[in-house]
Amino acid sequence: MTNDNPEKPELQSAEGAEIRDTDIVFDCPHCGKGLVIDYRGAGLQIKCSECGQNVLVPIPDGMELADLDLDPGEILKQLFATRRNYQKAELKIQSLRQRLAQLQEALGVMQDVVAEGLAN
Repeated sequence: MTNDNPEKPELQSAEGAEIRDTDIVFDCPHCGKGLVIDYRGAGLQIKCSECGQNVLVPIPDGMELADLDLDPGEILKQLFATRRNYQKAELKIQSLRQRLAQLQEALGVMQDVVAEGLAN
């Protein structure tokens, strides 16, 4: 399982997962399933991939949540990237809506032709 968004930690099952030195490996306290998450998931509440229960990702010894804080420049870069992705998504939605309208119009024409053919 790969994470296409490097800014969002991805929960994985520990079985067969590629575990890196920076990953947090822990067991679900509800079902015992072995879980792996990127270190940026420390302190987050996630759902277990096995039982669906909420699980608090442990914070490794010696790690502080402040260690995960990004500098303002990095946050600004992420904000701009998010805005660009949002703009692209809005344009794609607009394009898909136009295509849907075209298909609905074509379907209406076809339905009229079929209804006309059945009436004859």
